[in-house]
Amino acid sequence: MNAGPDFPVGNVEAAAQVGERDQRILIVDDQEANVRLLERLLRKSGYAEVVATTDPTEVASLYENLKPDLILLDLRMPGLDGFGVMQQLSKLVAADDYLPILVLTADVTQESKQRALTSGARDFLTKPLDPAEVAARVGNLLEMRGLHLQLRRHNEFLEEMVHERTEELRGAIDKLELAEKDLRLAQEETIHRLSLAAEFRDDETSRHIERMSRYSALLARRSGEDERRSELLRIASKMHDIGKIGVPDAILLKLGKLTQEQFEIMKQHSSIGYQILRESESELASTGAVIAWTHHEKVDASGYPRGLKGDEIPLEGRIAAVADVFDALATDRVYRKAFTLPEALSIMREGRARHFDADLLDCFLESIDDVLAAKGEFDDRSPQARPS
Repeated sequence: MNAGPDFPVGNVEAAAQVGERDQRILIVDDQEANVRLLERLLRKSGYAEVVATTDPTEVASLYENLKPDLILLDLRMPGLDGFGVMQQLSKLVAADDYLPILVLTADVTQESKQRALTSGARDFLTKPLDPAEVAARVGNLLEMRGLHLQLRRHNEFLEEMVHERTEELRGAIDKLELAEKDLRLAQEETIHRLSLAAEFRDDETSRHIERMSRYSALLARRSGEDERRSELLRIASKMHDIGKIGVPDAILLKLGKLTQEQFEIMKQHSSIGYQILRESESELASTGAVIAWTHHEKVDASGYPRGLKGDEIPLEGRIAAVADVFDALATDRVYRKAFTLPEALSIMREGRARHFDADLLDCFLESIDDVLAAKGEFDDRSPQARPS
């Protein structure tokens, strides 16, 4: 015979808040009175899609048919208890899904709570149940569920957007490869424009692309690379930040400091750029892929995306790191003014053998007059340097 309800009937309506909600909720409790009162409270709170069962063996099939956003689960039931139900659900719920389970229990021991959390529970309601607490806990967990679904939809949209833009870029590069000898200048111009499409989104200009690419070529020559290879690096380095095309505008265009979560998304541009360029058989595109992937690595292994150390970082990436950081320090950014030349060089020296390859940095500093000449030619502050 079932026991009486686990919370007073008179408090149900006082705790309820009517609203327009479409989340699906599944109640599992072997006591019929508890089920009915929970149904009444949830419907008074505006949840229209509420399904309940007193038979825990039905939960697996109900989950498959209903795909609930929240499960209210009694822990102590005859036959198949709440722990057994969660074990069944663990085999049905996708690893990347967030299904909140709200456990209903009179067992408040630490051992029971720990076991429930390990089994998949997200929160607890202690019997006898309080209507206001039920409404609050249900609302909180459904809000988390909603945020999870929103983030998943955003990620799916972002993946689709990156895929579409990647296909467009690959198509452009493939066409250029067919006429590489005759259309070398057209190829470089197209690469410049594609890179510019990504760069303009974070308020940088085409001059950054030109300066950084020329610093890279200059450093390649001074470090012993031949003219052909240095010219290859000049063009390929223009694609170092092409992966920013896959970063959401809300992050890329933010004026203030990024949160840690936003910065983690921003860091993905290195891997996105690599994914865009890596499958091309063109030496130019494959070199651009290497630069895109490795120009934020540091020789002390504290960089990203892979934490490479020293010579594990390809030469192209080590060269691009020096060129990119110097240009970032020596020119105005939307969030700060440029450092003076002595300040910028001091910061660069502090990164010797930590951020930058020591030999390459020394070579760069020894070539500073030529670096400054290239900088002056493509200075954002000069009227003739403004892009049309």
